[in-house]
Amino acid sequence: MVAVAAVSKSLALKKDLETEIGGLAVGVSRAGLFAGLSVLGFANGIVGRVQEGVVNEGIATALFATFNISAVVWVAFVACPLMFLREQRQPLLRTDMVVAAFVMMAFILPFWPLSWVALTGLAFYILRGSFTLRGRQPYSPMRSGAWILLATTGTMFWGRVLLHSASGPVLGADAVLVGWLAGTETIGNTVRFADGDGYVWIAPACSSLANISLAILCWVLFAQFRGVEWSFQNIGWCLLACLSVVVINVTRISLMVLHQEHFDLIHGTIGATVASWLSIAVVLGICMWGTRRARLSPT
Repeated sequence: MVAVAAVSKSLALKKDLETEIGGLAVGVSRAGLFAGLSVLGFANGIVGRVQEGVVNEGIATALFATFNISAVVWVAFVACPLMFLREQRQPLLRTDMVVAAFVMMAFILPFWPLSWVALTGLAFYILRGSFTLRGRQPYSPMRSGAWILLATTGTMFWGRVLLHSASGPVLGADAVLVGWLAGTETIGNTVRFADGDGYVWIAPACSSLANISLAILCWVLFAQFRGVEWSFQNIGWCLLACLSVVVINVTRISLMVLHQEHFDLIHGTIGATVASWLSIAVVLGICMWGTRRARLSPT
């Protein structure tokens, strides 16, 4: 009996050591590991855009323009690791170390898009248990940080991949909406001016898809900070935010089509700035109002 008890005790001790992987010994928790990986991955993922901004616009201009990265993304960059660090301290697991090793390998390779792919995998790894649970799930800062991380990769990478791989249908949909609103002819991703003198070509940079991904990220930020649970009602608020940016973008292009004499003004810096700030204001209003009315996750 003594031998059996000793063996059982040894097996239990071995299991504990395997699951902890020395995490407590080195002072690293799961939250700390994931927070560090998210910061490192984001920094590695924006290297290409930072270099492009500095080369094309200069350091001062690029810095003032936040390297053409939306303020919503910068907020997510800060919010994601902060949410991870709010989680209660937990020791590292063996699978955590394996995943971290693969993620670090992607960071080391000199191909920055791999950083976003790796961060997507990291987010799904953290969320893997959430997809199998049924019913209302208790609030978890780590899970909230993973949702923010996933939404950030959608804005910074996957939305662009979708736009480049399906640019024809995406830009064509924008053109159809503009043509319907302005009442003019459309051919592919071009829309005829109202006076019949030429066409407006809708470029990928003018697509509504980029604004949709930002609206989703904004909703995720508000929802996860407030601990809002996923529900059809809350998804409806998110869709409303997405619809609002589409309406604003389509309206702006329609004004170009209807008023060719003011094309440069509407299409230029002034028009783009007004549309951008209007989109941000509307999305923030919808997210603030929607999350206030939403049901919170149980604590």
